Amino acid sequence: MIKETAVKILKEGYVCDHCLGRQFASLLSGYTNDERGRFIRSFLAMEYEVKPFKVSLPNFYGFRFRKREIKANKPGSCVVCKNLFERLPEFAKDAKRKLKPIDFKTFMVGVKMSDSLAIAEESLWEKSGIAYCESLKSEINRELGKLIEKETGKVADEKKPDVIVMLNLQNKRIEITINPMYVYGMYKKFARGIPQTKISGYRYSVADMIARPLIKFTKGSGYRMHACGREDMKARCLAWRPFILDISQPLKREINMKNIERVINKGRKVKVKGLRCSSAKEIVELKKRKMEKVYSVKVSFKNPVEGIERVKKIVGIVSQRTPKRILHAQPDKVRYKKVKNIRWKKISTKTYEFKIRMDAGLYIKELVTGDNGRTKPSISGLLKNDGRVEEFDVIKIVM
Repeated sequence: MIKETAVKILKEGYVCDHCLGRQFASLLSGYTNDERGRFIRSFLAMEYEVKPFKVSLPNFYGFRFRKREIKANKPGSCVVCKNLFERLPEFAKDAKRKLKPIDFKTFMVGVKMSDSLAIAEESLWEKSGIAYCESLKSEINRELGKLIEKETGKVADEKKPDVIVMLNLQNKRIEITINPMYVYGMYKKFARGIPQTKISGYRYSVADMIARPLIKFTKGSGYRMHACGREDMKARCLAWRPFILDISQPLKREINMKNIERVINKGRKVKVKGLRCSSAKEIVELKKRKMEKVYSVKVSFKNPVEGIERVKKIVGIVSQRTPKRILHAQPDKVRYKKVKNIRWKKISTKTYEFKIRMDAGLYIKELVTGDNGRTKPSISGLLKNDGRVEEFDVIKIVM
């Protein structure tokens, strides 16, 4: 079977050892494709009593066949890959040059096939079949990866590559994509009036204050913050809130996280701790975490408070329709969240401080005011006394 198929292939003209051997990749194990190709070519030389002649192309012996009218396998351009494998060392050196300013440990090779190569490979498959072959793209990936490993001393890793080296065969050039760098940490926010992420009309955000030093040290081009929930911009976050910063196109990955923590913590508005390298997978896990929050809420009421014990009835399931204040940004729907516990301290006849433990995603302001009946029950509704939130803080996050 190998002999008959190889004869069909070689009748079409010069096919290099890589492209010949690749058609039998799953039959002759323990060899590279070019080794398979040389072995098959040598076998045919003996079978057909051919006289070999050396040519200038590396790893190739052409043969003039004396029997069965098989066409001379003339040296020249491979009818399948156009001698692409001879150019791979050149592409590897170009990759090394383009990777030089980038700090990375792992890489992955990708290939964008040209239309002409795809057509040539399909034409070969029509003669040889595809039952035992490997694709041209797969072999280029592997062989170029080996050469880049040798040139750079770095490791090819398809699962966690720091960079992607793309061989674009449409324009015959190497293109480099730098994968994001992920940094996990936890933050506290000590000032009110600061949004977690960038909002129009605000000079800076929590994300900005954390990201700027990281961008400077990594020489990244931008960032996105993924946090485990968020606090209202008017609230302080006195509990440690987990987050992961997604840094785009970092040129440097080997950074001292403790030094960056010290730089960030020089400010008085935001503190961080536990900075470390993370992953895209951990972002998904972070978003899935179920958590509870404990708020400290200072509320002033319209009238002196009577029967404060009635607020205990807030414990349980709360029906909360999307607050009017955010209807421009959120769909109008009803959410059901749970209040786990409530305690209070009297400051004056009209002012109380509450500590409320509840599910994440429950809007604390509306839990106090009732939002004109959109949140049931509410503290104002239970007390039959309109309350207004003066200030509030996240004091504990439970995960």
